Amino acid sequence: MIRRIATTLLAGWAMLTPLAALAQAKFPDRPLQIIAPYAPGGAADVLSRFLAKELETRLGQPVIVLNRPGAGTIIGVQALMQAPKDGYTLFISSNSTFTLNPAVMSNLSYDAARDFEPLAQIATANPALVTYADNPVADVKALVVVAKAEPDKLTLASFGTATVSHFAGEWFKSVAGIRMAHVPYRGSGPAMNDLVGKHVPFLIDTIVAARPQIEGGKIRALAVTSAQRSAMLPDVPTLQELGYRGIDLSSWIALVTARGIPAEAKARLSEALADVLRDPAARASMTKSGFEPVHRVYTDWPREITAEIEAMKAIARDANIKAD
Repeated sequence: MIRRIATTLLAGWAMLTPLAALAQAKFPDRPLQIIAPYAPGGAADVLSRFLAKELETRLGQPVIVLNRPGAGTIIGVQALMQAPKDGYTLFISSNSTFTLNPAVMSNLSYDAARDFEPLAQIATANPALVTYADNPVADVKALVVVAKAEPDKLTLASFGTATVSHFAGEWFKSVAGIRMAHVPYRGSGPAMNDLVGKHVPFLIDTIVAARPQIEGGKIRALAVTSAQRSAMLPDVPTLQELGYRGIDLSSWIALVTARGIPAEAKARLSEALADVLRDPAARASMTKSGFEPVHRVYTDWPREITAEIEAMKAIARDANIKAD
């Protein structure tokens, strides 16, 4: 009797095992969401919506973008952490979230090195120092002259506290030896709108967000913050070229989930993302939008993120960057 029962159980288990495997192979079987921790209209939002469309085609399920701006991307991170760890909630953000916030904030609600499951780094984007088109302070040299003569009179906007935009601005002010009031916004879109409307005179934003306004004649770029000129704005000098040595900061963007999602879900998502970034048409679209496509899979995220956080802490100390 015991032998017959055991045989029956084993036979049943043998039947259930392929069914369970089949169920796992069906991921995803419902819509997914990408949390973008920025307001609509900014660079990360542009990329997130493009990526959602491309992943939707490859995963066979709708991919919805949820904008959760505020607190230097922290509100978006909290939304990710509160979601089920099932692979259906993704998060797109830059080094602002992963290395800059930890460099200046000691009481973060997340551990950047431990709480994320990276799918891949997907793109980079260069920031630029921009102003509205008819600003009489028409170049970086004139800006520095005014700022030195009248400290804190001029304002320099960013798209959020402790973002790449903020870091680049404070680094520039430190190297130039000037004081300008920092005006943080909840995302690139609102900051750019206020620059175009002349509510703020200067802004550091990504070329992705700035280029349409530059091409429309509403704003102009004074310099880029990367070490090399951007192919998107080849006539715009770097801050290093203008004499502000050492300044080299760009934005890198990664697609992640919360740590702890099923291995099958990560494998499926990683495969779909790799397929997007291998697609020449998709890469061309990203480049046209101002992004440099990248497909970089992290072999040791905790180690790499920890090392970059330490490097950013050194920059923050030297440039006196502090979280509000």
